[in-house]
Amino acid sequence: MQNSKTKKLVEISILVALAFVLDYVANIYSRWFWPFGGSISIALVPLAIISFRYGWVAGFMGGFVMGLLQLLTGAYIMHPIQVLFDYPLPYAVLGFCGLFTKKVNNDIGDRSFYIFLAIGIGSIARLICHIISGIVFFADYAPEGMNPVIYSVVYNTPFVLASYVLSAIVLTVLYSRYANRLILKSKENVTSIVSDSMNSI
Repeated sequence: MQNSKTKKLVEISILVALAFVLDYVANIYSRWFWPFGGSISIALVPLAIISFRYGWVAGFMGGFVMGLLQLLTGAYIMHPIQVLFDYPLPYAVLGFCGLFTKKVNNDIGDRSFYIFLAIGIGSIARLICHIISGIVFFADYAPEGMNPVIYSVVYNTPFVLASYVLSAIVLTVLYSRYANRLILKSKENVTSIVSDSMNSI
């Protein structure tokens, strides 16, 4: 039992670290397009794997920790509530992907559909968090005459949508090739394919 808990903690830690690195790299080039935060990133991929393996609670916690790590690398901070809605919470709600754990792990024929559906729901929840932050805390940055709601939607939707599509595609490819190792019931450890799977993308 202790070995199982240790394995789970190690896997989640590695996947959270991978998500952080992927997002950090994406933010380097995305600052030109989204100066107040945001990037087209596949950081959702390892976070979704956590959710699919261990459920939405583990995914929620993993995403929350990943968001906290972002605060250490040049976060745009205006207000404590804004920090919550722009960093820990948007990544935490990606854990809702875990609501489809059984479908992704068992329904081989419909797995791709449920991956896109799960990632879509998580991404919508993430987008809502960013939009709320934009409306409440970044309204002053909206172009003159533009409604803050429209500004927040226009600013946040492109990178969240692009991240959703890319992440869903990558996850579909990974599960089509490595499902026997990604699904928790397998005896294989997910850490054994992290490097192989990323190199094959």
